[in-house]
Amino acid sequence: MKLPDKLIVDANPIISTLIGGAASRIFWDSGIEEFITSEWTLNEVKKYIPHLAKKTKVPESTIELNLNLLPLTFYTRSFYEDKITKATQLIGQRDPKDVELLALVLQLGLPLWTNDKDFEGLGIEYYPTAQLLNLMNHP
Repeated sequence: MKLPDKLIVDANPIISTLIGGAASRIFWDSGIEEFITSEWTLNEVKKYIPHLAKKTKVPESTIELNLNLLPLTFYTRSFYEDKITKATQLIGQRDPKDVELLALVLQLGLPLWTNDKDFEGLGIEYYPTAQLLNLMNHP
């Protein structure tokens, strides 16, 4: 199994990267061509910046800069609007906060990078961080 060329990214790997977690290796060292997320997901990450700054003792402005430096392409809701209903049917009961990202996955047909178990059993391809790191170490 090889690394995908493109990945849709959930909030948890982005947050992990911002606090210096192992996920940062995937962004910078994996050779993956494109990382994609939803504008909604980016806004969720931004809500956590004050908490992350307090926890890590890193200034909010530095965390915001690091977020802006990540190689992320983001799409607005209008791009995947026609998949919202299906995404709501699939995951809305488990976690309504995951609907937007799942709609983007359904629209683009690309695998998802997430550590969120709510995406299991939905018929989509997804990778937790540990699996991506393992694929990087054993191509």
